Amino acid sequence: MESSSSAGVRFSSQGKSAERSILRGNSERWVRAIAASPGIAIGAAVILSPQKGTPAAQEAEPLDEWQRYQMAVEALRAEWGQAREIAAAEAPAVVPIIDSYLRMLTEATLKERIWKAVAAGSTVERVLQQVFEPIIGRLRRSSSVSFQERGVELEQVFHRLLSLLQQQRLDYSRVAGAIVVATALTPSDVLLLHRAGAQGFVTAVGGITSHTTILARSLQMPAVIGLRGAIGAIAEGDPLVVDGYTGVVVIHPDGETCRRYERHRDSTEWRRRILVRFTKLPAETTDGRRFRLMVNLTSMQDVEEALLVGAEGIGLVRTELLPLQLGRLPTEEEQFHWYRQIAERFYPQPVTIRLFDLGGDKYSYEFVPERNPALGMRGIRFLLARREILRTQLRALLRAAVMPNVRLLVPMVSTEQEVFAVRHELEVVRQCLAGEGILYGERLPFGIMVETPAAALIMERLAPLADFLSIGSNDLTQYTLAVDRTHEMLAELYDPFHPAVWRLMVHVVEVARRHGIPVCVCGEITAHAQATELLVGLGVEELSTMPAAIVPLKHRIRRLSFREARRILLSTLNTGQEGLTI
Repeated sequence: MESSSSAGVRFSSQGKSAERSILRGNSERWVRAIAASPGIAIGAAVILSPQKGTPAAQEAEPLDEWQRYQMAVEALRAEWGQAREIAAAEAPAVVPIIDSYLRMLTEATLKERIWKAVAAGSTVERVLQQVFEPIIGRLRRSSSVSFQERGVELEQVFHRLLSLLQQQRLDYSRVAGAIVVATALTPSDVLLLHRAGAQGFVTAVGGITSHTTILARSLQMPAVIGLRGAIGAIAEGDPLVVDGYTGVVVIHPDGETCRRYERHRDSTEWRRRILVRFTKLPAETTDGRRFRLMVNLTSMQDVEEALLVGAEGIGLVRTELLPLQLGRLPTEEEQFHWYRQIAERFYPQPVTIRLFDLGGDKYSYEFVPERNPALGMRGIRFLLARREILRTQLRALLRAAVMPNVRLLVPMVSTEQEVFAVRHELEVVRQCLAGEGILYGERLPFGIMVETPAAALIMERLAPLADFLSIGSNDLTQYTLAVDRTHEMLAELYDPFHPAVWRLMVHVVEVARRHGIPVCVCGEITAHAQATELLVGLGVEELSTMPAAIVPLKHRIRRLSFREARRILLSTLNTGQEGLTI
């Protein structure tokens, strides 16, 4: 099995289940799941097994039970308060999530229901089970990935309360230098474990877009998720290697495996330190091909990190995180100030603001679950169905576009009609702003996001309607292969190196070249070391990735020849030169 630093480029193998083990030597076992946060962690396993708690059948003394509940709540509030302080300093985007947990604990209806139940003779464990389990069940059975992930988080809160009721507190001193193995973790767990010195974590469940995994990436904490039966497969104290680049976990690694991963980990850290000098150098191949390296942005914290590593713009502002964090749709003024602040901070480099990609696995309280959300009302489909939301966002964008570096990007396009409709709404909003005497940007570059095979295959008709294109490699892979990229049982089938995906990308770049418009690739593939030669050979003008990947990506590009990278791409795709103009 190759690590992420392996030389050369090849397509990954298919057909193994996400939890299949590969035996090495006498005791070494390799298992593979979902790579959630990049990095290498080596250490002993510390098992965080949830306390299930068995509700007692006998009657309980009401005042004693109520006191037990109050003590457990106060202990949990103290934990979350500490986590909130850490979040405020290191991950501000997580603060609203922790605040929502704190509000839940003090919610008057919940307290009243628990008091009435214990007053009638129930144990706290039993009433908590009656309150939490139906809600958790509905969320876990939801067709929305986002709701499923909230169900996992709520279940961890429930189990944490049960543990505290039995006076079982987490001893964070145990995790210093260790790798945490758990069924699941909440964002507050990750913050506290990170502060306590945990090296990384492995969970049995979780999604690649969950709050927990996004936070792990922000904290640069290596993580592998979706390892079904993790607690049964790994025992307390087992030596582990966690490869957050490839999703591999090595249980009882032998001496040679440890040494190889230690070299990889140490060289990665060494490269991070010495490659800072590359921040002011251009991303240019040995034969003079120049690339603009930009970042995908989720918070203002990412802006500061992006500036530190020398990013040349923002290739994707994930605006849907604003309503998801607020728990409601943001007002025009809230959006305007956020967009303007980002544009000013990055001026004169381009800032690409994507319209809300709501729906699918990104629900907020405004939206109704669907039977098949990935194929339903998401992205531009949702916005065109709720045009008042679209118009509010376009107003904020046009006002922010007084800064000439602002660009607009339309998500989940699959037809020409969608593009025409957005352009029409844009013109309507322009006229409204002009009539109201409100200052707005006359020139707002218009981009189309290529995330569906349909968009890629009708590119000859879409390209003339755009000023630039952005290939969303995550969703393009998901929809091309018909594989849910968050599904732990399908981890091996979600293959961003599949030739079908790359042939679609080659087609998009060829058409864009003929029409004279630039193309950006954004998505997790840009941070993958084995993909750099293919991306360079693709011949796009821009790459947008996570801030932490900018410097290593630039270093790899500066060691490559564009001519040789193009030859590798063609050879890998098993295509001839005929008709390929990139």
